[in-house]
Amino acid sequence: MPEPAQITTTDAEIDAALKRSSAFAKYDRNVIKVTYLHSADKLRLVLNDGVICSIPRRLIQGLSGVRKKEKLSQIQLINLGKGLLWPLLDVAHSVPGLLNGVYGSLRWMERLKSECQSSSMKQNKVATLAHHSFAFRRPSRVVGIDSRNRESDGRIREKSGNTLVGTLRKSYGEDFLSDWRSDAKLSSVRQETDMSLNEMVRQHRLGKRLPPPRNQSQ
Repeated sequence: MPEPAQITTTDAEIDAALKRSSAFAKYDRNVIKVTYLHSADKLRLVLNDGVICSIPRRLIQGLSGVRKKEKLSQIQLINLGKGLLWPLLDVAHSVPGLLNGVYGSLRWMERLKSECQSSSMKQNKVATLAHHSFAFRRPSRVVGIDSRNRESDGRIREKSGNTLVGTLRKSYGEDFLSDWRSDAKLSSVRQETDMSLNEMVRQHRLGKRLPPPRNQSQ
């Protein structure tokens, strides 16, 4: 049976590793104050360089399911502010990890990623449905600034032949079809003038007088 390999680390190699580590220590950031903001449901970190960072509690493993404010509010700084400890929950987190977006184990981070993707898909679906709903429910008729019904191309929608001239004057002015009686029907006006309502309104706007009725009793 072959003898297992042995790896031996010399004192010189250990000293060199410690030296490399201490060279970057001055660039490490640590927390000088930490608070749980109950109203915002976030963790507030004040760093030694003046930066303030807020992290939603729901992202942090071990804290997301906790409902008691007292257990969330009791936080201790450990390792000279490079770690956070919740003694009542037996939960600890690395400050560099939190600042780099590492809120828990690999499985926890995969779960957050999956939830984030699912939420994004739902938002895109809602936005797509809203867009199509607007596109397919766009009204075929729009109301002009003078409250007259118009077709989508701006033309005035033809009214029923039983519409009275008096009713038309409420939309197009009291002097519209001034030679016609107010109780005359639109069908009679069309028949005698051989005009559509749209053409009548256009002529009226141009200041042209429309043909009077041959029989005023109509």
